[in-house]
Amino acid sequence: MSIRIYSDGLAGTAASETSRAQELSRTTTGRTSSGSPAGGEDQVQISSLSEALSAQGSQRTARVQDLAAVYQSGRYQVNSMDVSHAIVNNALQAGSTESDR
Repeated sequence: MSIRIYSDGLAGTAASETSRAQELSRTTTGRTSSGSPAGGEDQVQISSLSEALSAQGSQRTARVQDLAAVYQSGRYQVNSMDVSHAIVNNALQAGSTESDR
């Protein structure tokens, strides 16, 4: 993960403050033997939700690749009844949210 700092909106900020902020964005977090951040540096932790979303993204990518291979081989078959039900349900849900406005 990387962090970018754009200095365009930092009008009135001293150049030393801007360069310090950019330096901090490039610094990796060091750890002492106790596992705590060294030198009082900031620390970023990714939440379990973010990790779960990332895992779902890679699972979805694998599923899409599998479907693409099946489609390219000519073995992909669509259940027209399932598709029609999904289209109707989607339209009904869209209609109900518009009437709620």
